[in-house]
Amino acid sequence: MDKTKVWDAVLERMSEKISRMEFHTWFKKVQIVEISGAALVLGCPTEMNKNWLESKYHGLILSNLKSVLPEIERLYFKVDLSLADRPDEKKAPKAFAEQRAPRKLPNQPDARIEPGLDTRITQAKFTLKNFIVGEETKFAHAACEAVVGTKLNEKKKYNPLFLYGGVGLGKTHLLQGIANEMRAKYPNAKVLYITAERFMNEIVDAIKTRKADEMRKKYRRVDAFLLDDVQFFEGKEKTQEELFNTFNDLYEFNRQIVFSADRPPSELTGISDRLRSRMGWGLLADLQMPNFETRLAIVQSKAQEQQLILPPDVQEFIATNVRSNLREVENILNQIGAECDISGVSPTVQTVGKILRKINPERAIEITSDGKSALARSTDDVITAVGEYFQTPATDLLGASRKKEIVYPRQIAWLLCKDVLRMSYEAIGEDFGGKNHTTIMHGVRKMRDLARKDSPTARHLHALKMDLGAK
Repeated sequence: MDKTKVWDAVLERMSEKISRMEFHTWFKKVQIVEISGAALVLGCPTEMNKNWLESKYHGLILSNLKSVLPEIERLYFKVDLSLADRPDEKKAPKAFAEQRAPRKLPNQPDARIEPGLDTRITQAKFTLKNFIVGEETKFAHAACEAVVGTKLNEKKKYNPLFLYGGVGLGKTHLLQGIANEMRAKYPNAKVLYITAERFMNEIVDAIKTRKADEMRKKYRRVDAFLLDDVQFFEGKEKTQEELFNTFNDLYEFNRQIVFSADRPPSELTGISDRLRSRMGWGLLADLQMPNFETRLAIVQSKAQEQQLILPPDVQEFIATNVRSNLREVENILNQIGAECDISGVSPTVQTVGKILRKINPERAIEITSDGKSALARSTDDVITAVGEYFQTPATDLLGASRKKEIVYPRQIAWLLCKDVLRMSYEAIGEDFGGKNHTTIMHGVRKMRDLARKDSPTARHLHALKMDLGAK
């Protein structure tokens, strides 16, 4: 049987057991290169691809191979670099093509609780059960669970609950998690989740249409009132007055109140003293940036949600470099997924490093101890990195053009070969079109001197060294 047809048949069978993302990441450029008796050899475009298939998919591939070719007993893998340069002609098996993307929420920001009472839509994916809990968030999470665990007619133990912390640390996840779980537990309860901006806009609209009394009655009849980002009210006196009155009525009738902000009440300097005092009546719970282990668990959980297969060193690299905002994790994973789908690029420390630099060009990227596997191994690695960074063709870097816009990145490439690859001047000259070693030496010294005086050059070198996996 033709080798291509054999492999297509194997992939067709495996499509029931692996996701579309796994196919595009690990199988799209793999081919059978040899069938000899009871042995079969699969060619892989990169060393990482080969290692991953050997360690994670050997048994699955072999069992499906036996179903197509019963005589196969042994499966081997080898690196075939020519596969990396071939166009992505192989299409996903039909079973993948029939898969449908999950339905997205319609473009409606509100949901009707009852006539005249709307709530912001909460995303079903936000629950207290799937919130990754670490030492820095354990107390806040436990407080939210206690709120959900209190019956509607019981005296509220933590009222109000005030969650605070920096951007992207999970406040909205916890608020929406409370709302989702209270609604599941009490289907008839009026659980209102609203952002501070929406609350203020409703007040402005009620004043314009002379329906302030109607709006007040709306908020007074809820069982739980969850308000996100109250720091937005700083300096807005009329909104604060309405919130103060709403708070008093809800508190008096034993309704659960939950606030979130980027700071504790005492630091909301643009909020009136009497409102800040009431916000601090109950329980204050802060959310801090999780430690490395918790961040790694979050990366793994989010990747699993997106059906994205990440090598362990890439997982650790992301967890190491997301240090202030957990929302970056989803942003990074979305871009990794897009690259896998569109260009079939397998995620590596180097490719993810470039994504991180696009998100925040000024950030200093840290390489984990396992990141050493991503170190540049050859002149080609350096030329590729420099060419992509400066948008300069490799042929120009290797050529003899004396144009400033070519000479500058070319000499940076020489310096990187010297510092990252530890090459001799003679070896660099040979790989760059047979240039004299004194020419290379002059160019390297020139770039070193320039990097000490010129901050853009220093930044370029730092960024490229990070791209090449060098500290």
